[in-house]
Amino acid sequence: MTSQIEPVVRQLQAALERRQFPTEWQQWGTRLLDHLCKPVQVAVMGLPGSGKSTLINMMLGRSVVPRGSWIPVVEIAHGPQERTTYELEDGQCLRCAGGLDAAQMPENAIRARLELTDPGLTRQNFVEIGLQGGFGHQMSMVNWVVQWADIIVWCTEAFEEGEAKLWASVPDEIKDHSFLVLTMADRQMMRGVLQERIEALEPVVSEEFLALYPIATEQAITARCAGQDLNEAMWKSSGGMELFEALMRQVNNGRTADMDQARMLLNRFAPDAGDLVETVVPEPPRAKAAKPAAKSNDEVLSDALELLRSSAGKLLEVQDGQGEPRPEDVLEKCVGIATALSELLQQAGSGDLSLEEVQSDAQESAEMMMLFQLEKDEDAAVDAVTLLLQLKKEIADKVPEEERRIQG
Repeated sequence: MTSQIEPVVRQLQAALERRQFPTEWQQWGTRLLDHLCKPVQVAVMGLPGSGKSTLINMMLGRSVVPRGSWIPVVEIAHGPQERTTYELEDGQCLRCAGGLDAAQMPENAIRARLELTDPGLTRQNFVEIGLQGGFGHQMSMVNWVVQWADIIVWCTEAFEEGEAKLWASVPDEIKDHSFLVLTMADRQMMRGVLQERIEALEPVVSEEFLALYPIATEQAITARCAGQDLNEAMWKSSGGMELFEALMRQVNNGRTADMDQARMLLNRFAPDAGDLVETVVPEPPRAKAAKPAAKSNDEVLSDALELLRSSAGKLLEVQDGQGEPRPEDVLEKCVGIATALSELLQQAGSGDLSLEEVQSDAQESAEMMMLFQLEKDEDAAVDAVTLLLQLKKEIADKVPEEERRIQG
């Protein structure tokens, strides 16, 4: 993924520096560049003793955060070598070679940053947030986290009323990409309360989280960290594999969405951005392959109509365990369809004013949907679907009648 991001980042940066985007798009381009230049920020939160450190160790496949750490904020990030930086109460920073060592942690440390050479950390950081102290302090920590976190993993044994009040302050756009994790699920199962707890939390999860995952964290970390070989059966049965894969999907989906939006901006306003940053080395001459015959404008319109018809059924598909499609999923699909439609219509030749009008409308619709994605609510999803339906009607009116009959 990194190799795919780098050229997009260079081109976007060059276009922003040359102010090739209209004013209303410049700020969005800057925001996209910021997202693409840094790892996805995954906050692992919960009350003391909720299994946050163990869960991070499970994700990394090695024990890096010691148990009993009292430091409120511990960030695990990529770096050129393994080292730890402590931020102290008086504002000073203390840097040490090697990892976190409970015996050597400064007593007045308020934050630690552990850098590892793990290449996976170029894609996402993990930040452990301990919700210590009284409710007011806990709420201030939650409010701080939502200012920078992309995904939150909330660790809990029961997600009781106090935790629910804290979570209620999290913006919906973060809730939609966040997970509730019932840690120590094996212990709850032994007490005979796990299934009852899961059922009690289902209504909350359906409204407040992307998904709920019960994890036998000790079993999961043993499966990944003991010896050189992954114990796949234990990794799967612990629930760790399902959570890990779901989290990585969210990380990758966010990266892909940012890249798609950046490419759309570049294609629309700075199609020459690649020329500004790339020096193309001429290839030796080679025999030219015969070009396929260009499609007629009617054929392109017919293909566009078929694209919209075949995509219609996918808009309202739901993920496993969801009763109805989520607005952000519908918006993501609409943006993908609109982008594909706009690119398809550009294959048509110029000179047909009627077709050029459709091309312009498709491009404007794709741009509008990018704005809808910022809202991420039900109204925005309805507006995006409505735009696609309007485009479908506009294109259908221009497709020759015999082509419409063939497509049904």
